[in-house]
Amino acid sequence: MLTFLFVDEDPRSLAALRRLVRDLPGCKRFARGVAEALALVREEPPAVVVSSELLPDGDGLCLLEQVRARYPRTACALHTALPPRTPRARGITWMDRAAPPSELYALLRALGAGVVGSPA
Repeated sequence: MLTFLFVDEDPRSLAALRRLVRDLPGCKRFARGVAEALALVREEPPAVVVSSELLPDGDGLCLLEQVRARYPRTACALHTALPPRTPRARGITWMDRAAPPSELYALLRALGAGVVGSPA
């Protein structure tokens, strides 16, 4: 089953994401920090992880890099206002925090489809 994990310290942002993705197929999980997200990843590796950049207990980009290192087939996206300027962000998609909901929804569908459609 397709599983999404969304990580953001702001409960209002998580609520907005929850509303946005309610029609996406698959399981959706939500975390408010790095430690909680990593615990959820250990329980069940997600197909797609979306994280904000600034988290109360760490850095969202580092979280995504840890997930990709352990689960290279997991699609990862950084949900932030500015694209990451660091070369370590390779393999991690940028999601514009100011993008219209329809654009974010389309990107999430594409990320999920890419994981499901990738060869075993």
